[in-house]
Amino acid sequence: MTHFTLDDIITGEYRSIGLLVHLLNQLKDRLLNEHLVPLDLTAQQFKVMLLVYREKTQLCKDLSQALCIDAGATSRICDRLEKKGLLVRERDEQDRRRVQLKMTDEGVNLCQKSPQLIINALNEFTQGLSEDEITMLMELMTKLLKANGALPT
Repeated sequence: MTHFTLDDIITGEYRSIGLLVHLLNQLKDRLLNEHLVPLDLTAQQFKVMLLVYREKTQLCKDLSQALCIDAGATSRICDRLEKKGLLVRERDEQDRRRVQLKMTDEGVNLCQKSPQLIINALNEFTQGLSEDEITMLMELMTKLLKANGALPT
């Protein structure tokens, strides 16, 4: 089934789902950046921290894939987090080519302080939507992601 045509893309109007998703992502990251200032983190740095925190350890290449950014960008983010004392890199003992990221105690403490800041950013992000609209939006996004193999069904 075709939902969009070339006219939807070239008119410059906000009928392009790709443009709308892109603008929402930019807005979300801008709000996260603003709310993360007290922790001296950017949205991208926080995403890396959160993934490592949830998994307890993470391979650099897996982070690149999870965040859809290239290995160089991932490495630069990890460099900054390592300089801040939040992460450490360790070579895998079985395969020296693999680099694992581990959270320091300071990094764990920072992640444990962050939930209210993130909640505030997400509440600002969804202002203007009712609870029912937020639920519907979440259901539709989940449905799209599952239909395209980006989430398990």
